Amino acid sequence: MRSSVITAVACLFSANAAALSLEQSVAYAIDYSPDIAGQYARFQSVLRDVDGAQADYLPQLNVYAAAGYEDTYYNSGVQIPSDERNMNRTEVGIKASQLLFDGLKTNANISRLSFEAESERLLLLSDAENVALDVIRVYLNTLKAQTVLELSQRNVVEHEEIYDDILERTQKGLSSNSDLAQISARVATSKSSMIAATNNLYDLRTQYTRLVGKIPDNLVKPQFDYQLIPPNKEIAIQQGIDAHPEIQSAMADIEAAHQETRREKGNYYPEFNIEAVANRNENVGGLRGPDRDARIMLTMSYDIFSGGRTIANTEAAAWRSEQARNTRIRAQREVVEGTTLAWHAYELLAQQKQLLQVNVDAAKAAELGYIEQFNVGRRSLLDVLDAKVEVFLARKNYIETDYEHTLAAYRILNAMGRLTYALRVEYPEQWQTGSNNK
Repeated sequence: MRSSVITAVACLFSANAAALSLEQSVAYAIDYSPDIAGQYARFQSVLRDVDGAQADYLPQLNVYAAAGYEDTYYNSGVQIPSDERNMNRTEVGIKASQLLFDGLKTNANISRLSFEAESERLLLLSDAENVALDVIRVYLNTLKAQTVLELSQRNVVEHEEIYDDILERTQKGLSSNSDLAQISARVATSKSSMIAATNNLYDLRTQYTRLVGKIPDNLVKPQFDYQLIPPNKEIAIQQGIDAHPEIQSAMADIEAAHQETRREKGNYYPEFNIEAVANRNENVGGLRGPDRDARIMLTMSYDIFSGGRTIANTEAAAWRSEQARNTRIRAQREVVEGTTLAWHAYELLAQQKQLLQVNVDAAKAAELGYIEQFNVGRRSLLDVLDAKVEVFLARKNYIETDYEHTLAAYRILNAMGRLTYALRVEYPEQWQTGSNNK
């Protein structure tokens, strides 16, 4: 009754490709993620906005040119010859201006955009942290599903061996048909469990491919460095509050909002520029011939009344500062909550693993004892099959808890904002601090 399903499944999930470590998978996923690519584009766009704002400090040069038809009439009684009333007019001018003072609006705007760029950069790091955790979760779940499938395959083989033994004993008159029916039902159940495990592995492999962009062949169980875990929960929470990129991003947004308020208040001051203008015109104002002028002037522009626009914009910037402050509070609460949940899971799953190991050892000892007693007629076949199910479930529970415990450790690092650091993932140079990294 040996089934070919086991062989088919084993062939399906075997591969000759090079092993994919957890660290490699995370690095591939960060490069492959459209969310991270979109956030990086957002970061780069704000950097260009900073360059655009800095251009206001530099001289502005404009050239003006125009050509057309002029028809001149005077109401002063002066008679204009007909050949001078209708002329082809041309104008050419150049204007250079340099900002001297604008109420520090340009300075505040550059600072605002610089803080916004830093906020977007830190959000990029936060997105990378979340992508890394998603990959770790599906990576560990795939390994867990693969291990459970192998356990299910061994369970089928063991049940088929018992079936072959009972079939032989039945043919010799040493066992009843009811025993054969009992083991046949258990073989079908074990195969059904194996098919369910296969389907689960299919799903997880698909999820892995979607996240990483590669087929999950030859995954390697990671060896977690438990020295990365802080000595207690309070220290982990404090480190997360101090260094989590999402909190740092919210703080940068607060500073950006403060600078926006400064920029809007700059409209209460006059603006001073120095301007140099030169014009060369032809046939202007009914006068045939050239008309040239040049001047250098200090100009002042002061907005006396704008309908309340400056006040409204200043108040709006103040409310955006309040919004950013509450975003930071929310981010800090999320760090506290995430670290606390992960820490409790990490500690309790460690205790559960120890108990489940005892369960596995005891269940295996009971199974071996039942098999020996069955061989001498002191136990029924049902006792042996039930013991084998207990061993299978104990091992399965231990496998699942072992992987969940490892995931909880990675969750602590993610809640602290140090997951990619722990995985030694090197970010591109363009992700580093500074507006020159483009």
